[in-house]
Amino acid sequence: MLKSVKIILAVIFTLFLFGCSSPLDKAEEKAEQMFNEVAALPYIPGINVAVADNNGVIWAEGFGYANLEDKTPMTVATKMRIGSVAKVITTAALMQEVERGEIDLDADIRAYVPDWPGTHAKITIRQLANHTAGVRHYQGDEFASNVPYDSTLDALNIFKNDPLLFAPGSQYSYSTYGWTLISAAMEAAEGRDFKSIIRDEVLNPLNMTETTFDDATPIIANRQGSYDYVGGKLVNSPAVNSSYKYAGGGFLATPTDVVKFAMAHATPGFLRAESLSEMFSRGDVSPHGIGWVVGFDRYRAAFTANPEQAADVIAMMDRHPHTVMHSGGSTGGLTMMILCLDHNRAVALTKNVGNAPPAGEDQANHFLLALKTLDIFHTEMDEK
Repeated sequence: MLKSVKIILAVIFTLFLFGCSSPLDKAEEKAEQMFNEVAALPYIPGINVAVADNNGVIWAEGFGYANLEDKTPMTVATKMRIGSVAKVITTAALMQEVERGEIDLDADIRAYVPDWPGTHAKITIRQLANHTAGVRHYQGDEFASNVPYDSTLDALNIFKNDPLLFAPGSQYSYSTYGWTLISAAMEAAEGRDFKSIIRDEVLNPLNMTETTFDDATPIIANRQGSYDYVGGKLVNSPAVNSSYKYAGGGFLATPTDVVKFAMAHATPGFLRAESLSEMFSRGDVSPHGIGWVVGFDRYRAAFTANPEQAADVIAMMDRHPHTVMHSGGSTGGLTMMILCLDHNRAVALTKNVGNAPPAGEDQANHFLLALKTLDIFHTEMDEK
């Protein structure tokens, strides 16, 4: 009889042990369900996502396909086009130069780049980094340029002679080309090329082994396929060359590397406390600090047109009031990275499709997916 009781108790204990999910398990289950549903949509080839906190990467998974033609599954190892998230990676190297006294954020850009025309009004790296310098963005089909450029200075010829859009510092106008100019200043400050600066000062120190430059010619292992949704079907994106915009949009990375990078900015260490404060402080004109978008203000307005949806979305934003981020759009890729400084948690995701969901289809919106993911892990792991 006693033996039977012991067996029953052991079975009950085993069922209890393996039947009770941890908060992390519950968060993963909810997130997986959400992403499986999105990856099944006809306009989504695949999605790659990762979440990290102070303990490191706590969840990462690929959904759908990295390459549709041979049905290669999306995995955590797939290298994605992260678009303008490149700007915050560049910011990390820039702020190290600032910390060493090699760059003055408020000096005239011509102190570092004499090629910048003297006919322009004075602009500074700070203004370039928060998009208030007045340097223009893409025109025409420049976003999909497939022209190779031999150097950063060569790439400046695309836009350097065009007039500034406004008096520097007076308005906000987003510009990827402004970051090409920043990278020219960084090269001058160190006397070496941008790629080596990024590798030595960001990628290697942070063990970002799955991050590289989106070069057109080399064979890069685990590179994503790139798609657009056109006329009700997915098609291959056109070939592009990122040599004119490495600093502002020319990286390949896994979301796992991106969240590792983001968490390096949650506390001082990789960068000084003063640098983090400067990067994550915005003025009155721009939503950016240095590189990073500070707070959800620019996203709140986008949801006011739909009051029913807005209430839930704004409630999620309100649960993460001290948050910095950056999105990314590229040919064949849409990315969102969010770092919550309240709860020390980061999320990054990339879809290998370059255009947004069809009108009215918010289920696959990359900002909403990232925000919901952040909120799932918060509500399951922090509030219980």
